[in-house]
Amino acid sequence: MTAYDLDVDAIASMYGCDLKSEYRTQFEHRVNIIKAWNIPPGSRVLEIGPGQGDCTIVLAAAVGERGHVDAVDPAPLDYGSPVTLGESQARLSASPLGHRINFIRASPSDYLSNLTKLDEPVLTYTHVVLFHSLWYFASPSVFPTILRNLQAHVTSDATLCIAEYALQAGSLNAVPHVLAALAQTVLEAGGIGESQRNVRTVVGPGWVKEETQKEGWVVRDEMVVIPPKNMADGRWEAESAVGDEFQKGVEEVAERDEPLGGVLKGMREAVRMAIVVIGGCVRDVETMNVWSATMQRGK
Repeated sequence: MTAYDLDVDAIASMYGCDLKSEYRTQFEHRVNIIKAWNIPPGSRVLEIGPGQGDCTIVLAAAVGERGHVDAVDPAPLDYGSPVTLGESQARLSASPLGHRINFIRASPSDYLSNLTKLDEPVLTYTHVVLFHSLWYFASPSVFPTILRNLQAHVTSDATLCIAEYALQAGSLNAVPHVLAALAQTVLEAGGIGESQRNVRTVVGPGWVKEETQKEGWVVRDEMVVIPPKNMADGRWEAESAVGDEFQKGVEEVAERDEPLGGVLKGMREAVRMAIVVIGGCVRDVETMNVWSATMQRGK
């Protein structure tokens, strides 16, 4: 398989995905964007924040036999449900494309800093990929730090490939997803407990472009992508924002910081009312649009 003929069902099967389940849309979404990125066979890819590897396996298919993917993520291997990161990564490593993948458990900045210290030829990547990983970062400062640490480890014509939610509702049914994402990042800012939330830092396309340009990357192509209709990410985040665990977090924040607690209560109610507007069923929540971009190092 190449970036031109990536087969969604073949890749999903290697991942162990039920092809009739809603999870298949995760691979459809990733294949669509990676095809547009046109990553050629033989590429050396650094993927930052692979999580359970649903993008990693698509990248491994795209780079071909002569290519390779290093996937760097600091998350604990027991993170994730119903399948943990460790279980998922082990399955992908044992798949027919597993020899093209190296999963590395480390923070991206630490990994890149350690590469710099090695007394051997500098490892360089032709492509750096962040696919729905920016919102997992603990703070906005993580991203520009990674960009600075990348400089010594990418080729002179390297491509930076980014896909992240656009903070843009493509339909009325996607509005709850946008509101839920904002509510979750405000709860994260409240600092309650050790966070394993899906949304920790909400950043938009404009901010991402500003930060990349500061570090010498120039936008080559960008587009707004409409996710597959039945992609469940929006519903999952809306369910979380109106759920009992979120409410518990809001109450804990309010005990410590009444004004912030009041903001969170209002934001949670906004998500709930947005669901009411679309008919009152959280299953009807759609996923917001996605911003995709490729960037080159400035000349």
